Amino acid sequence: MMNRHLPVLCRSAVVAVACFAVAAVNLDRAPVFRSRSAFAAPVFASAAPSPHDIKPEGILTFDVRDAANGESIPCKLTFVGVAGSPDPEFTRNDIGRQEGDAITAYNRIMSLSGIGGAHVPVGTYDVTISRGPEWDIHTERKIRVTAGHAIGLRARLAHVVDTGEWLSADFHVHAARSPDSHVPMEDRIYEFVADGVEMIVSTDHNVVSDYEPFIRGLSAGKYITSAVGDELTTGSWGHFGAFPLPPDLERPGQGAVLVHGRRPDDFFKDVRDHAPDAIIDVHHPRLDAEIGYFELGHFDAAGDRAERAGFSWDFDAVEVMNGYQDPVRRSVDRMVEDWFSLLNHDHLVTATGNSDTHHLTFNIGGYPRNYVRVKDDRPQWVDAKAVAKAVRFHHAFFTTGPFVTLVVNGGTIGDVVPAPAGKAEAQITVQAAPWVSVDRVTLYLNGHEKKRWEVPPSETVIRFKETFSLATPTDGYVVVRVDGSKPLAPVVGDRKTFTAYPFALTNPVFLDADGDGRYRIGNKHGHQ
Repeated sequence: MMNRHLPVLCRSAVVAVACFAVAAVNLDRAPVFRSRSAFAAPVFASAAPSPHDIKPEGILTFDVRDAANGESIPCKLTFVGVAGSPDPEFTRNDIGRQEGDAITAYNRIMSLSGIGGAHVPVGTYDVTISRGPEWDIHTERKIRVTAGHAIGLRARLAHVVDTGEWLSADFHVHAARSPDSHVPMEDRIYEFVADGVEMIVSTDHNVVSDYEPFIRGLSAGKYITSAVGDELTTGSWGHFGAFPLPPDLERPGQGAVLVHGRRPDDFFKDVRDHAPDAIIDVHHPRLDAEIGYFELGHFDAAGDRAERAGFSWDFDAVEVMNGYQDPVRRSVDRMVEDWFSLLNHDHLVTATGNSDTHHLTFNIGGYPRNYVRVKDDRPQWVDAKAVAKAVRFHHAFFTTGPFVTLVVNGGTIGDVVPAPAGKAEAQITVQAAPWVSVDRVTLYLNGHEKKRWEVPPSETVIRFKETFSLATPTDGYVVVRVDGSKPLAPVVGDRKTFTAYPFALTNPVFLDADGDGRYRIGNKHGHQ
């Protein structure tokens, strides 16, 4: 997107955090951390700040470990000013400041190891330590940072949400190779690892980018992998993600698909011919009239037709939720309805949710994120083509926090299951870390709400578990949606310039009622 500048299964969490004062240190003799790697963006000279612009600092050290085994873990520390102190500004732009094996940006520290230290402006802060939505968090209150001294934090976080065989991935990410982003690609690795995203797809505008050298350079392959992709960006048709793509350094845009002056039915075909294993994901189809494919193509979802010549239905996925949409549920609701209409006309496209992050603030990378079912969810063993194939066949769901398990007649998300006489039994389980709210679970059959449950407030990990019987006279599909009303701040958003809420949507489990081994409703298309 361009030009968007918005201001272990159910067991109790185990957190032990100690805040301790450290002997006074001479900041002139503070530890010197390693410099940024060769992959970093260049540093440009600037005028020396005036003495009045230099703010006094202290040092905050941190030691964050897995409560289960004591091993250090990547993490994020978010600072909120209290007792009259403003939020700290480690940076005022989208280029992180190196602090050992961490970067600082805006009011956050993002660490690859979980052990380190950073220079922090003098003030009083609430500091929230997190590792993404699969982990519990801890907030240490009223940490007082004073000039010339160091203070330390120790934390033990528990991995509380069981996501075995599901890989977390963000398919829509921008960095400095996009004209509307300044974030170094290396900084994206810090950001996504700290928040527990296990796969990142490059989608810079009309250029094929590759995060793998940066992952290798930071020795982060244990935590994250990547896929080479592109956001096919047009001025008159919208934006489309494609991955995995083969990079070609000898071609414009390093092998980007040519879109200028062409229609979707043309450049979609090029993707199919050039990268047959790639998927095409329609980005933010209705985010606004300038960049939304469904808006620009005058797409009538209910009628299954588009008024504009050149519109193509040859896409594999639609971005039902975009990170910029998170605060505005009505726009997400409309995309859910569009997606149901596509499924009801036998356009079996996968629903995705992606951050579309352009910055190091506002919509944070990995919110929302996709969970993709894979044979081995260890990032170093993941194959991008296998992930794309899983997405194409709907073995995925997206979320900003809640983790959903849906089993229907023995099959799970993306499966086609026998439903003799149209009967089915759906088993729904929703897990959530204690800091993630779950207020409502909705079950849909063939795009229509079948059952809604209100979920009482709780901090238990298994927030909801129900079995529900269904019946459909024809082939059909089952989808589950989860909503929470409590903002995810301060881990995501700040309740002021940007607010994010818990939300999850599964892809379908398809019901084969007529016994032919496939799902097909058979409604007539509204287009040729």
